[in-house]
Amino acid sequence: MFQSFRILLVEDDDSLRNCLSEFLAEYGWYVGAVGHSEEAVWLARRQRFDFSILDFHLPGMTGLELFQHLATIRPLPGILMSGQASAEEAAAARHAGFFTFLRKPLELDRLRQAVQMLIHSHFGGPLTPLVTPPADPQQHLQRPQPPSNPPRRQF
Repeated sequence: MFQSFRILLVEDDDSLRNCLSEFLAEYGWYVGAVGHSEEAVWLARRQRFDFSILDFHLPGMTGLELFQHLATIRPLPGILMSGQASAEEAAAARHAGFFTFLRKPLELDRLRQAVQMLIHSHFGGPLTPLVTPPADPQQHLQRPQPPSNPPRRQF
């Protein structure tokens, strides 16, 4: 039997947040998606989440500050992502205790792998999703294309 994990996703870019939320939900994971740190704190006080995926640059507080604040409510493993992705940000993510740091633009397959590794590392599995995802995990984001090798979609 598979367990459905609950993800707190905090991303201030509406289109990226919606895309990531839909992508993660296709794997059977529940996603509580919000755009601001204050909304994330409010949601974390009312719902149980297994881990978080946070943007570094958020209105109100940084993803690092939010991660530390969430730990006072309930410690959660987390993935931090950033479009600027400086060496300092990556080091700060490691120092704060994030499971991993992802650079934007995101490759959806890499995000999926990071989530699966986090689940395996912190919860012992399962690595198989609750719901069978599409054959091409990025298929729902692309218009149908000829069978030639299309470029990988990034966000």
